[in-house]
Amino acid sequence: MLYKLLGEKSMLETSLEYESASRKINGSSGVLASISESWSRCRDFGLRAAGTPQEIVLSEEKFKVVLEKNESIRNFVLPELELLYNQIAGTNFMVAYADGGGIVLDSIQDHDFKAGEGGKAVIPGSVWIENHRGTNALGLAIHTRRPSIVTGKDHFFHKLDDLSCFAVPIFDHEETLLGVIDATSNAKARNDHTLALVKLASKNIENRLFTERFCDSIILTFHARQEYLPTTSAAMLAIDEYGFIEGANANAKSVLSGLDVSRQQHFGEIFDVQFFDVIDKLRSNEIISIKDRLGAVVFMRAQHSVSKKVINLEGDLLISNGKAQPLSNEKLSSNLLNAREATKATTVFDDELLTKEMLEAKRTLEVGLPVTILGSSSTGKTEIAKEINNQAFGKSKFTIIDCIHLDPEYFEALLFGENGKIVFFDHDQTKSGEGKLFQARGGVVFFKNAQTIPEDVQDLISTAMEFEEKKRENSNFHTIKGWLFSAPQDWLEGDNYEFSSKFVNAIQGKKLTAPPLSQRSDFEKLAMSIIASSSTDHTLSPVALRILRSSSWTGNFSQLKKVIRLAVSQCSERIIRQEITEALSSFVNDDLQPCSNCHGSPVRSETCIMIQRTWSDTGGNVSLVSRRLGVSRNTVYKHVKSIQ
Repeated sequence: MLYKLLGEKSMLETSLEYESASRKINGSSGVLASISESWSRCRDFGLRAAGTPQEIVLSEEKFKVVLEKNESIRNFVLPELELLYNQIAGTNFMVAYADGGGIVLDSIQDHDFKAGEGGKAVIPGSVWIENHRGTNALGLAIHTRRPSIVTGKDHFFHKLDDLSCFAVPIFDHEETLLGVIDATSNAKARNDHTLALVKLASKNIENRLFTERFCDSIILTFHARQEYLPTTSAAMLAIDEYGFIEGANANAKSVLSGLDVSRQQHFGEIFDVQFFDVIDKLRSNEIISIKDRLGAVVFMRAQHSVSKKVINLEGDLLISNGKAQPLSNEKLSSNLLNAREATKATTVFDDELLTKEMLEAKRTLEVGLPVTILGSSSTGKTEIAKEINNQAFGKSKFTIIDCIHLDPEYFEALLFGENGKIVFFDHDQTKSGEGKLFQARGGVVFFKNAQTIPEDVQDLISTAMEFEEKKRENSNFHTIKGWLFSAPQDWLEGDNYEFSSKFVNAIQGKKLTAPPLSQRSDFEKLAMSIIASSSTDHTLSPVALRILRSSSWTGNFSQLKKVIRLAVSQCSERIIRQEITEALSSFVNDDLQPCSNCHGSPVRSETCIMIQRTWSDTGGNVSLVSRRLGVSRNTVYKHVKSIQ
């Protein structure tokens, strides 16, 4: 069920793959071949199963050096480690990250695990390679460079028999071992999904490292099945602006086996289409279907990377997009000031359904038909209108008329200027006026809050639309290229609003619905864009994003912006975690409390309340909560028991 939800392989497929690839059974002993071989290595190291593992822990000075060496990768690992900790069900467990030499750099342990022997052993600075600690999943994964499971008596030392360990290595795109993610729990606990979750965390880190490494390139994702494009099983290629392949992740090398992507080749050498024939479609969010040179069909789309504008300032170097650029003395002080200023929020339109609707709206606008955007308050209708205009006509003039603030008596003057409609409808194009419709000629006009337009003004607008359409056929006329309207969801339904029959006919075209914020599949990207515009010193942890994602957001974008800004003002640390719950409670008063099992642990309390809130928002639909948050139904039942 877990992988089905994530768009990955089923748990059964994962188990079979693991057994066939790395768990061949030694017929005489019944022990897995990888475990048996590890035991042999341990004996060669001079270790005794009845003995005690060597408690090797780095000194503070040496550990600091290792931490500094791994600082960049830890920026990607820590959010995934925190998310993994919240995904694993049960108690008495921990998750950890170790570098390629088996040195534990970070660990998150629950209260029960921390109080036991394991909590005292798996600490930052401890070394877990086989020649010191015997057979263990972390050390085995480093040796074999494969995902590893070591449960109970599989450990070389009897002292570790009560633990189950799951470890997955992390590689860069050149297959260099960067580290290992490990999850360890009580051997008696139910661990059916643990390896799958650890593998998912590792793959997420690898993909994000790939995207960061090639942040200046075009990242193309592809898969044999279109529905798997948003998942971690998608292949990724980094392409330069001329179509040359700069890098490929492990999935891409697997999918394109037989086509050597390890050397720099051109896009057209790998696929049966030329790069410049498809790049415009890919950049406009289209998903295309193409064949590789061996005849395999894949679905492909471009991944819009969010590059860091300013990562750090050190001395006289500005580090931007991972590249150090020298600064002159005159520019240094101004850059230091600008680095502290929030950037303008980047508009995000990665919701699949909305993207498809906007593409249809763009085509509608291009052929001269009007587009009406319907939706609740603060669902981004104006930004959608601007984006449709950009897609259709580039940097064309975009004139906004907000009808809600206008007195009906002054509508005509606003639209046509002091000289009135006579000049606007004059065939003599040498005359000009000051009205909004005069200004809109050569571009697009957008009527915001169109539900407030009086009937007599509706007729005027209808006449203007008809006039401009007739004149558009004559290339000598400078006309309004497109007409956009926005209004509440029910504007065109029922008897709540008055329409002239002429206006109803005039606005016939494409109707597009701006989805509520809680239904946007690109919610996380929207939230990250908002916090980037609010503060350059803060970011949201994966847990904070999941808490935000689970809320109902009746106030849509307006409410989300207020919550994030309040969290920024309350958080003294760079990464916002628990503070988001406090900020959210200021706008959402649901009086939810963590269950007895989670009370006392800030991290688990956040997850518990998030599950309870989502359960309430979905009307007690456990399956929907499970799908929305990516947790098992048993986990949902466990946390909502107290409020049922």
